[in-house]
Amino acid sequence: MVSSIKKKLTDSRKKVRTIGQAVKISQSDEVKKSYAYLSKFLELLIRSLPGIFYVLDENFQLLIWNENAERISGYTADEAGEIKLIDFFSGNDRIIIENAIKEAFHTGEGVAEATFITKSGKRIPYFFTGAGAVIEGKSYLLGIGIDVSRFKEAQESLIESEALYRTFAERITEGVALISNGKIVFANNNFASIIGFSDAAEIIGQNVMNFVSKDFEMYFKEFFDFIEKGMSEERFFHARWVKNKNQQVWVEGKGNLFQWKGNPTVLLAARDITEVKLKEISMQEETAYLRRENVTLRSSIKDRYRFGDIIGKSVAIQEVYERSLNAAATNANVIIYGESGTGKELVAKAIHRLSNRSQNNFVPVNCAAIPENLIESEFFGYKKGAFTGAGSDKQGYLDKANRGTLFLDEVGELNLNIQAKLLRSIEGGGYSPVGSNIVKFSDFRIIAATNKNLMEYTKKGLMREDFFYRIHIIPIQLPPLRHRKEDIPLLVEHFIRLNSPGKKVVSVPGKVLEALQKYDWPGNVRELHNVIQRYLMVNKLEFLTPLRQMPSEVSSDEQASFNDISNEPEFQEESENEDKSPIIGNLSDYTEKSEKTAILKALNQNRWNKGKTAEVLNISRKTLHRKMQRFGLL
Repeated sequence: MVSSIKKKLTDSRKKVRTIGQAVKISQSDEVKKSYAYLSKFLELLIRSLPGIFYVLDENFQLLIWNENAERISGYTADEAGEIKLIDFFSGNDRIIIENAIKEAFHTGEGVAEATFITKSGKRIPYFFTGAGAVIEGKSYLLGIGIDVSRFKEAQESLIESEALYRTFAERITEGVALISNGKIVFANNNFASIIGFSDAAEIIGQNVMNFVSKDFEMYFKEFFDFIEKGMSEERFFHARWVKNKNQQVWVEGKGNLFQWKGNPTVLLAARDITEVKLKEISMQEETAYLRRENVTLRSSIKDRYRFGDIIGKSVAIQEVYERSLNAAATNANVIIYGESGTGKELVAKAIHRLSNRSQNNFVPVNCAAIPENLIESEFFGYKKGAFTGAGSDKQGYLDKANRGTLFLDEVGELNLNIQAKLLRSIEGGGYSPVGSNIVKFSDFRIIAATNKNLMEYTKKGLMREDFFYRIHIIPIQLPPLRHRKEDIPLLVEHFIRLNSPGKKVVSVPGKVLEALQKYDWPGNVRELHNVIQRYLMVNKLEFLTPLRQMPSEVSSDEQASFNDISNEPEFQEESENEDKSPIIGNLSDYTEKSEKTAILKALNQNRWNKGKTAEVLNISRKTLHRKMQRFGLL
């Protein structure tokens, strides 16, 4: 029994071994089939790869040569098998390839760029990469070659273009530079020469602001900022640069938006105009001198004491004449300081008439009288349909002042927004009418006037500092009439001649002139003109405020001389019956008939300070201005 069981177990083990052997044989056949399939797939893949795919041994003998390699080289796989890879190259390229193959066998990888020579003799630039591999103890190199002829052509074209542009940049007479993030990344020798360098390479990488005069640093920072941010694709400039760290030169040109290595860059074209500018300045100075000489030579003794419509012989007013003549000889902006009624607009008109802009418009603007919602359209104009009521295009002040003079009276009343936009126009950035995207440019000169301390306005944030320095180039200070009372006789005679209906020359009694000279004249020359004008109309010499000292009497001879001016002259001090109580309450509390009296009284009590007067009367400054104009108080 036992032996029978053992026999069965033995037979079973034999059958299991037989089955196991059959399974192993079956698995081996499957693996072989899989390997064969994979081998064919890889062979097909390799032969179909783009470019040149190759495998070579340590003797540089080609073992695999794909179909694309056959097509490109003209050699079949059999023919290639009889040739070494380095035989497809000649000269220095052969050495390069040989060294690259050795490097790949030694380190495991290698690259090379060389000209591949086909069977027909065609030469094609190729970039080769190779990787070393050890298979069954033998070393092989697997590599791919990529045709770079198109890249080469593009590269050569780019090199030729760059060479052409560099040659062009060097041959043109203007200086040319590329400015990126404030740094000079390219410049021609002419540009370098403008700022005192013989070779452009010396300034590459330097900050362009190193070569800008300090007076123009803010101007150029905004100039570059506008272009780099795309706010203006092209801007012109006219400024001073620094040459050799101490010599100043005048330069003009333009900047354009340009892309350099993907970054917004300023393409700057510039030329040195120092010689021309100095001649221009010299001619302006000579012209100004000749104008002054002409005024002196052609004037009579009496007319020597006037400048345009300004009358006076005092030292203070003569200094104003001299300063105004100097201002007329330049195109620089002017700021005229002075109390209300001192004749700021008369000075501005005289400067304009004597300047080289005299043939063009003098455009006066009362900055305090423009409503806030209209100020931008008044300065820059507007296009038809820009807002309700805009039935047609309208020119603004800047359009009218092109090549002329823009007179900004009470300039301190301009808000910060309009200051910024005017500043841009002053510096050549242009402006756009309301309702339009078109940028316009105007060549205008600013003469501003104020009775305020603009420096204090700047400190308080009521005026932009950059705007202040743009208009505060030539300051002129007009003295009040109380500080030049020796001019009163000349002014009286002038106003009598101006307003007298007859042509008879009259004289003024001495005590009358004495009374006029003792008066403080809070309204200055304007008030004096009104007093004389009122005397000729109502036959009374009246003052708005009491005199400090009034002559007790006027002699009969002096009274007779007054008869030359009026039939029944009467010298009267209005202050004798004047109500000296302060103004109380709003202007609206007064009737139409007494409004003028209330305004005169408030003006007098506040020494003709319009701001304080408007505050006392509880009305706006613009309303006060309108009513003063209505009642003939301006």
